[in-house]
Amino acid sequence: MVEQLYSEYPELYDAIQSEWDYDRDVAFVTERLDARELAGTELLEVGCGTGEHTKRFVDAGFDVTAVEPNEGMLSLAREKTDATFHTDGLPGFDIGREFDVILAIRGVINHLVPGELGPAIETLETHLAPGGVLVFDNSPLPPEGNEAALDVGTYKHGQYARVVQMTPIDTGQLSWDSLVFTPDGEFFIDSYDMTPFEDVTIAATLSQHGLAVETVAGYGPDDSRTVFVAG
Repeated sequence: MVEQLYSEYPELYDAIQSEWDYDRDVAFVTERLDARELAGTELLEVGCGTGEHTKRFVDAGFDVTAVEPNEGMLSLAREKTDATFHTDGLPGFDIGREFDVILAIRGVINHLVPGELGPAIETLETHLAPGGVLVFDNSPLPPEGNEAALDVGTYKHGQYARVVQMTPIDTGQLSWDSLVFTPDGEFFIDSYDMTPFEDVTIAATLSQHGLAVETVAGYGPDDSRTVFVAG
């Protein structure tokens, strides 16, 4: 895997993801936490990326601890908001305390290899306080892969272009490969593996760890992910 977009071009990553509805995701979570009287409590965000969700939860009054394995992404997140950050990630980490709310938003689980799902859920359950809630999602990745697609956009450094394709590999995962052209005329290859988990597999794994599970069709009407609310 060559994750240059995460490690060396986090601002470009933000530009590529600029049309994502982060506010919708946060609203979904806060509404459910309000219903459970967990608003403004201690929150652990796993896979915080460049901190777009993180800063919104901080602004909403949560005491946020955020975990991200990629230091390039984490450095940009630190510039955006005042949270407690750790360089770490799934399937295993130890913050040394429990949290009322744990989140893993936008396909964090899909970055695991198939055999890491159980250990990852165990890690999350270990950090969940009694009466707490775990919210994460499963991205609808096509197991058969897809055709190459072109994405062109502009950000403060100029115009970029990206050709991206997902291809099945022997492990049952997808190789997510991109050729990215930067505004300064350079280009690089970005590649990482993702797992198209079945919803029933995730739900069964949560149940095996003693967590009651609710599944929701997306964070909003325009979202095709499956959201798991467990506790």
